[in-house]
Amino acid sequence: MSEYLPEEIIIQILLRLPVKPLIQFTCVCRSWNSIIKHTSFVNRHLNLNQNKTSNNTPSILLRHCPLKDPTVEQYSLHLDNDSFLEHSKPQLPVQSFNECFRVVGSCNGLLLLSDDYLTETNSFILWNPSIRKFVSLAKPHAPTSSCYSICGFGFDSKKNDYKVVKLVYLPQDDQGQARPEIGLYSLNSGSWKTITATAPNYVSAQTFWSQVFVHGAVHWIASRRKENGLRNVILSLDLSDETFKEIELPEDLACVLPTKYMAISAAGKSIAVKHYDQNIHSIWIMREYGVVDSWTKKFSIDTHVIPNFRVVQIMGCRKNGEFLLEMYDHGRKTGELVSHDPNNNRNEFLGIHTDPGYSCVEYYTESLALLDRASELTHVP
Repeated sequence: MSEYLPEEIIIQILLRLPVKPLIQFTCVCRSWNSIIKHTSFVNRHLNLNQNKTSNNTPSILLRHCPLKDPTVEQYSLHLDNDSFLEHSKPQLPVQSFNECFRVVGSCNGLLLLSDDYLTETNSFILWNPSIRKFVSLAKPHAPTSSCYSICGFGFDSKKNDYKVVKLVYLPQDDQGQARPEIGLYSLNSGSWKTITATAPNYVSAQTFWSQVFVHGAVHWIASRRKENGLRNVILSLDLSDETFKEIELPEDLACVLPTKYMAISAAGKSIAVKHYDQNIHSIWIMREYGVVDSWTKKFSIDTHVIPNFRVVQIMGCRKNGEFLLEMYDHGRKTGELVSHDPNNNRNEFLGIHTDPGYSCVEYYTESLALLDRASELTHVP
């Protein structure tokens, strides 16, 4: 084909192909290998994929551990169609020191895994399950007197760089201050640095352990001390200019005890907060990013909506408006993945059994990210 078509036409054809054949086509010839692995091609292919809406590409990644062996991490990519069809089942290429890795987050087809479920190892893995390639990050500096830490992961579009941030909270001083040390890892440089941005004084971020990357910033739920007690907010760190900002939560969430369960997740290009209180699970969505008045309670469900089952967590929202729930079956003593339609209160069991507490869902876009890296490439089908 290269004898009859200009290179730019070949590139335009290749850009419109899925990830799997592109990996295969790197073996066709040196020129195609060079084109497909070039950083500009990887970025252009990602941008086209993000702008496409197709039911034939996976958009949900599920991680769960089966009850019979909770040390086995199972990952599966699913089509967000009526049947929640499994597209592929990538195999994690590394072994956790703990029972399993914690999935910090997903960005542009990459997963950040942290090996800190039970024991802090300061080990991070960047993994692209679509091309079965991973990078082990250098270990960050770990203060010996740290109390706890929280992590975030995202993409710096100005520098075309994937970044990991780690906030390490030290013991409070005599004034009750708990400002963190902040480490930032750059994939381009392959190293950590301490950033000088001063995080506001937060005291309870360790109870939430969730993050989301939208609008160029990593977001966490945290609590700050006010005159009349603690108040919950969303703390964000812009990965390009390395500055912190605050986003107010709706009053119903701002004033609840920080020990109550809350988690932050993505809602399209904005953010959502999942909350559990008094046997009710609910989701609040910020319909317009950064606009506090746009917070809306999107969905609430009773924990025991199905007899003999208990809702463990709301895992995510699907394109059709249904919600993925993890439920605990009291009879079989196992977790079940369920798609719940809030309009008619219909529940569809998806035939996926879980060990409750180890499951998570990430919205996913197939990409070639990491293909242009020099690290080892594992077997690709």
